[in-house]
Amino acid sequence: MARIHDPISALDPFFNPGSIAVIGASENYAKPGGRPVSALMSKGYKGKIYPVNPSHEYIHGLKCYPSILDVPGEVDLAVVSVVADKVHRTLEECAAKGVKAAVVFSSGFAEVGDEGLEKQRRLSELAGKTGLRILGPNCLGLVNTTNGVMASFAFIVDLPAVEDKVLGFVTQSGAFGAIIYASSLHKGVGFNYFISVGNEADLEFADFLDYMVHDEKTKLMGGYLEGARDGGKLRRVAEEAIEKGKPILILKVGRTSAGSRAAASHTGSLAGSDRIYDAFFKQTGIIRIDDYTELIAFTPLFQAGKLPRGRNTAIIATSGGAGVTMADLCESLGLNVIPLREETRDRMDRVLPPFASSRNPVDLTAAFMTRPEIVVDCLKAVCGDPEVDIVICNVNFPYTAPGDPIIREFIDTCMSTDKFVLFTPFVFPGTDMDPAALEIKRAGVPTNPDTMSAIKAVCNLARYSETLKRKKNPEYRVQPPKRPKPDLGGMLKPGEALSESAAKAVLAKYGIPVTREALAASADEAVNQARKIGYPVVLKVDSPDIAHKTEAGALKLNLKDDGEVREAFDEIMANARAYKPEARINGVSVQEMLPEGTEVIIGVTRDPVFGPVIMFGLGGIFVEVLKDVSFRVAPVSPGDARDMVREIKGYAMLEGVRGKPPADVEAIADVILKVSDLVTDYRDSIEELDINPLVVYPAGVKAADALLVVRR
Repeated sequence: MARIHDPISALDPFFNPGSIAVIGASENYAKPGGRPVSALMSKGYKGKIYPVNPSHEYIHGLKCYPSILDVPGEVDLAVVSVVADKVHRTLEECAAKGVKAAVVFSSGFAEVGDEGLEKQRRLSELAGKTGLRILGPNCLGLVNTTNGVMASFAFIVDLPAVEDKVLGFVTQSGAFGAIIYASSLHKGVGFNYFISVGNEADLEFADFLDYMVHDEKTKLMGGYLEGARDGGKLRRVAEEAIEKGKPILILKVGRTSAGSRAAASHTGSLAGSDRIYDAFFKQTGIIRIDDYTELIAFTPLFQAGKLPRGRNTAIIATSGGAGVTMADLCESLGLNVIPLREETRDRMDRVLPPFASSRNPVDLTAAFMTRPEIVVDCLKAVCGDPEVDIVICNVNFPYTAPGDPIIREFIDTCMSTDKFVLFTPFVFPGTDMDPAALEIKRAGVPTNPDTMSAIKAVCNLARYSETLKRKKNPEYRVQPPKRPKPDLGGMLKPGEALSESAAKAVLAKYGIPVTREALAASADEAVNQARKIGYPVVLKVDSPDIAHKTEAGALKLNLKDDGEVREAFDEIMANARAYKPEARINGVSVQEMLPEGTEVIIGVTRDPVFGPVIMFGLGGIFVEVLKDVSFRVAPVSPGDARDMVREIKGYAMLEGVRGKPPADVEAIADVILKVSDLVTDYRDSIEELDINPLVVYPAGVKAADALLVVRR
């Protein structure tokens, strides 16, 4: 019977243990084994606490036991703080005791070299063999602020919790993760969970995201990620988060460290790991952030409970310069600062002084200081504009007493409209928000005085809103194949680079249109095949060892008669042998000469984390020099395939320019989907694939050349 996926029961001993043993416990609060016992007691943990240390009889007034095996009751969670050489034996004892979960602080594992890596491998084996789940080693541990579980030695266990506790956070960096946690609390953003995963000997980043996706207390999740271990698991978790309406914001570092690798295909050479992460996040709806302050800004905006309907933005400001600056920022981040309707402007012009401006951004000028009611009038007018989705109010109300009617009316307007209203009061550095701004914030109006981070957060919120709408569309669900898995038999030989004809034969099995062609072993045979196909024809060397035929001088185009074919055959064979004497040559491929069309490339490379990744781009200079390409992780949905085509900068070329008819975009998307089926069916066999070029016509496509490399 298939195992039911239940992340809550699997990881609940970490988050809701009935009892905790601290192995390596200490009276010294400065030691990793000293802080958890004290923090568990001071933060109100209600379960049983068992200090374990053979050198002590009591720690913080609690009876101390020589080993975990001497603890009289059941233990759900063990916190392990012993030297690396003792960790394996300690965890064996935990497993024998029936402990369900262990947090291992100890360092000295994979981070220190081969010897440590071997120690860590043994921990992984122990977890798999016994069922004991392990967080770490070399981690700061775990904090659950909702019940006082302080399974961490980090300074964060001393910090007072902040309401509302709705944000769960997972980090692959212990120290930096703790800084993010502390900074968030300082800004008033409350966490329910903090998890430092360390070396991930057993449980990994995605496992804890999975728990929080299914946990009712967690409303949104953040993470610091250096590299995912299991791309498929992270994809499943992200898709479930979308279904449950829980945003995931990830600070993924390492944008510049991983350059393109040497590869046989264009796809392999263009697919740096960071481009693939970008594509994966876009595909799955994960919000990629560049700085943790974006997470801090996003959380209260999301908690407000209202999502933007779109990206059309109106700005109301008391300074023309501030309004223009915000307009530039909005546009640069992907929000649309749109012209307002005439009737909207007429409503504002009736209350604004002549020297003010009702254009977008709306400039209230200094008149606002003596007539603060005009902001409410303008806000109502803008909220009544059906084309506006987001309103940003950059104003500072004159000092008012609590409950001022104008402030109350401003709040009521913000809360009653279906627009997303962001309030960004100006605050001098080192000072607090004024009383009016605090009253507006306490009423639940999304408020952030840091204009830049606030606008970034609104943009991320708008993208998330779009993702939710998109993912509800059946077009974005991966479709089951329309045919049984084609049997490729012995076509995919491990470690082989297929010749063009063999690669096209694989494509044809999946219904991808390829050129009419035939293999010739002699000039006479080439002439006979050319006559059958019909002139003009193309001749190419067919060799698994010569991927780039133009460089080898082994490609001849637009051959119009028998004489040209004979001459081309001899020249191709001579050039190929001179270019690579040891190459295996099957003969010369005689192919139909395709009429002119738009050339595109569809390719696949295998990523070590995500598996097969599909690339699309225009051919020629666009892929060679401009690298104008898009990526998605296989399998892709019909919506993903169409998005890949639309998002390249050269998409306008496919729509038709200078009198040329538009290209068949649906046919391109269909080939992408068929390639996705191929590399999903044979995900463990295909290393690289290029269809280059795929020639696109107003109706239909045809693969003119192909390369396929099989995994060893």
